[in-house]
Amino acid sequence: MNAWLLTWEGTTGPALMPERKIVAIVSARRKSKAIEEFVDLIYSRSVDSAYDMALFANKRKARERAYKHIYSTPSRLFYGRNPCIFARIVSNLAVKRDETAGVERISWTDPPYLRVETPGALPVEAEAAKERHVVRQIRPLSGDIYEREV
Repeated sequence: MNAWLLTWEGTTGPALMPERKIVAIVSARRKSKAIEEFVDLIYSRSVDSAYDMALFANKRKARERAYKHIYSTPSRLFYGRNPCIFARIVSNLAVKRDETAGVERISWTDPPYLRVETPGALPVEAEAAKERHVVRQIRPLSGDIYEREV
């Protein structure tokens, strides 16, 4: 299936942990603007304090300037610092569960990366499409409720 796949990317935090790499899987029918708003909310919730969220609640453009990467496109969105959320439409998304082992394997094909080498020219493939996968325990994607003991 085709879908928007949101993952943590970077050199620290959840980007390095398979349990937390996947942020969300969203219908490919969603428009990129809706995905941008969703990513903004998820990223802010993940990194900001209540004070910061309240301070920037009505300042979306300021958050966008601070977090949206300049090399984002309508089908590839990089948002945040390190780690950042990478949202893109992937193909061949499949989730296989192994109940006996208590794990699920999420596999997908990342689209090729295209770039324009000279202004006005057609884009060329800079990086081929890649097969990827993550193996994680079967549990909610948001592990927040598991981190704290009451």
